[in-house]
Amino acid sequence: MKKAFLFLIAVFFVNIMSLYYGWYLNYSWSDQVLHFSGGFFMAMFFSAYLKDHLPADSKLKNTLIILGVVSFIGVTWEFAEYIANVVLSPIIYNQFAVKTYFMGDLNDTISDLLMDILGAGAFSLILILRRFASQDKFQ
Repeated sequence: MKKAFLFLIAVFFVNIMSLYYGWYLNYSWSDQVLHFSGGFFMAMFFSAYLKDHLPADSKLKNTLIILGVVSFIGVTWEFAEYIANVVLSPIIYNQFAVKTYFMGDLNDTISDLLMDILGAGAFSLILILRRFASQDKFQ
């Protein structure tokens, strides 16, 4: 859980740097990489956090729970982007004469959510394959 948390902090700071340096404008794929990474490490974090509450024998149920948690976080993030765009952009422009944006169009939002889910799915698949491989070693 500690590794996942540290990676999430790193993703957050790379996001801040991407906003500051305009990487989102110069490298269109950077947003997708960050959302995929965010989904992956959120899945890692919550699978560790919830491991005492998730049944060990139900891979599908656990995967759906983790995908649901990550999807909820992704949707919440998109709402936060929208609110920041509506509330903060005019304030920043009025105070500093800097035009800002915090979100893209609908295609960007759907792409962000898809990358969140694919990141969580990739982690879940790796976890299932690792557990499957470890079971084979002991049989």
